[in-house]
Amino acid sequence: MKKEKKIIYGIIIGVLGILLLLTCYLLFYFFNSRDISITKEYVKVNNDDNINFTIKLKDNKYITDSSKVTNYVTDMIDYVNVYYDFKSIFSDQVKGDATVNVSAILVGTSKTDNTTLLYNEFYTADPAKYTVDGSVINLADTYKLDFDAQNKVFKSFEEVNGLDLNGYVKYEVTVNYQVYNDLINNYISKTAKLHVTMPLGGTSQIEVSKPISDSNMIYKKMPDEQKPLHLAICLELFGAICLFVVLLILIINQIKGSISKYEKELDRLLSKYKKRIVKLRSVPDLSNKNVVLVKSFDDLNNVSKIKNINFVEIIDNKLSVFFINDNGTTYVYNFDSKRVK
Repeated sequence: MKKEKKIIYGIIIGVLGILLLLTCYLLFYFFNSRDISITKEYVKVNNDDNINFTIKLKDNKYITDSSKVTNYVTDMIDYVNVYYDFKSIFSDQVKGDATVNVSAILVGTSKTDNTTLLYNEFYTADPAKYTVDGSVINLADTYKLDFDAQNKVFKSFEEVNGLDLNGYVKYEVTVNYQVYNDLINNYISKTAKLHVTMPLGGTSQIEVSKPISDSNMIYKKMPDEQKPLHLAICLELFGAICLFVVLLILIINQIKGSISKYEKELDRLLSKYKKRIVKLRSVPDLSNKNVVLVKSFDDLNNVSKIKNINFVEIIDNKLSVFFINDNGTTYVYNFDSKRVK
């Protein structure tokens, strides 16, 4: 095959390959976004929540600054201030409602089989309701928990019933919102649960839920009238992929069919002996030379392992001549397509 044809075929295959990859990407994109509006309308939402506490200890001569203590003797705790903050920022205006529910429970479980023997929801606040109208929801509050009173209830329950329990007080804040956005013509909702868990008995370390920060985009749902169009796009892209694959197969088969055995063998020889082969424009005058015809390229190569092998293609893709000049004799090998098997 001529070099020009190789370049043209290479360019065609490269362009088809790029188009195939691009079409596969578009099909994957449209298929995965088949429930999302083609207009790409969305609202971005950033959510952050956090809950923490401060402890007020009973008067004592050992600890004067409770902020520097990480583990506490529960009998020394007077009360706990629990505070939380929750924020959601929207990229567009929203309207709706938000509620905050606060509850606290006292739990005691058996140390042998972890059976719950004491469960007392001692505090439940009325849900705090907020109206949302804007692009920011920012909720925060502080609650005072009489920890010492619950610790006494727990101890009394153990003593009266002759039990040895694992106990804890859990304070939980649940934030819910549901808001509507005109841009995406849909509701956006979120629920966040924040808690502080305070073990009872002996020395304990208070645990809090980890702060959470997340960001996501809520896309406009595709209207029903757009779904047939979306399906048609996916089918067209799939058809284009099939067409590209068929074209690539046909071109590759055409390339394979257009490369004759003569060309393959010639390319092999030129590549293998490229350091010794000298390509000439035409066959020199050999009429006054002592010419010896050899039957194969190997016979020609055996004449000399170091001398240059001259090469001329007389008829494109049909006939070439290789020859070596050695001690006044010219050894010639006619490479004919008719003799290539």
